[in-house]
Amino acid sequence: MRVVILPFYHGLGHVVRSTRIATELMARGAEVVVGVAADARRWPEARGVPTATLTELPPLPPVPDDAGSPDVTSSPDGAASPGHRPAPRLRLADEEYLRVALEEERALVRAVGADVVLADFRVTGPVSARLEGVRSATVVNTGFFSFPFPDVVRDVTPALHRLGVPRDVAGRLLGDVVYVPDRSAFEPLADVRDPLSVAALRTVDEIRHVGPVLASDPLTVPDRAQARTLLGLDPHAPVVLVSLGGTAQGFATLRTVAGLLDDVPAHTVLVTGPNVDPALLADHRADRLLQLTDESMLWTRAADLVVTHGGHTSVMEALALGRPLLALPGQDEQRWNAGRAVGLGTGEVLDPADVAPRFVPTVRRLLADDALRRRAEAVGAVLAAHDGARDLAEHVLTSARLAALGPRA
Repeated sequence: MRVVILPFYHGLGHVVRSTRIATELMARGAEVVVGVAADARRWPEARGVPTATLTELPPLPPVPDDAGSPDVTSSPDGAASPGHRPAPRLRLADEEYLRVALEEERALVRAVGADVVLADFRVTGPVSARLEGVRSATVVNTGFFSFPFPDVVRDVTPALHRLGVPRDVAGRLLGDVVYVPDRSAFEPLADVRDPLSVAALRTVDEIRHVGPVLASDPLTVPDRAQARTLLGLDPHAPVVLVSLGGTAQGFATLRTVAGLLDDVPAHTVLVTGPNVDPALLADHRADRLLQLTDESMLWTRAADLVVTHGGHTSVMEALALGRPLLALPGQDEQRWNAGRAVGLGTGEVLDPADVAPRFVPTVRRLLADDALRRRAEAVGAVLAAHDGARDLAEHVLTSARLAALGPRA
């Protein structure tokens, strides 16, 4: 079987889980190519996954909270910048971007001879696949169906029509199968209520919860002591990991936190993400500053507390690896993700507006909470046993093989 995987890229979340899926598919004998923005090719290529370069929207620059409202306030993936209203029209609906995306994706599908296309937020992927007569699937969290998917339907679908895409094709933005990279206990379909999202989900053949898809199988990640040895950390000193996402949309919060870290009673590690130049945080107070790391799960395992923006990948890494977390969410999906950790008793949420006065005392209290640590470890012991990447890869290949046996259009 030949598989083309199309992740959207600005932060690494979509690329990381797409790469993990690719390695699982390759382990089962599939030929895989990941089509992705040039800046993100290093991640799958470092893991032996073939890539192809696709044109992507440029990332929005870091916006400090005192800079005023920018002309475009929606992020590349539709998420609103903290403190700003969403733009009236998504950048994803730019007709030139859509035209180029369809052209490049279709050419890649033909060149590979793909049996199936798997899209991770690259909304044109299933459309390109259908135009080429190829089966497709989408990897997406259910929070996406509250925001921004209704706006994608509202803005992107008409733009596709104007580009000549038939209505029955443009109306199936999710492809044939939807994979939710989580468990239904955490992301129930009953929570999807927006009429546009409900209508879109009715166009797919199957919706499948596969469990968290992380960079590595949690059971293969070294334990805390080994992780600290590998990272060169003091085996006894407390460690706080701060990673507020890779899209630069939480830059104002990141900058505030960076200036407070010298008051935290721990060794602090600050990860800025691919779209934030560390030079913009020249006055940081972290013990270690990283722009990127290929070892996010190792750092998470080594930490006594993970400070996150509430992105799905970082929350699930902390939960599966049994680490307490403090979330500073900037938009609704991040608040929803972070709420899971609170509901499981493994963390807290702090509004970004309260970071300046409350961050340090909150971190001090969480670091000293032995009951919180034990609860996080207990939750991690349960969640680590379920690796979604394997389930997803098996289902993709089985479904594609079964489809190949049926009548062809």
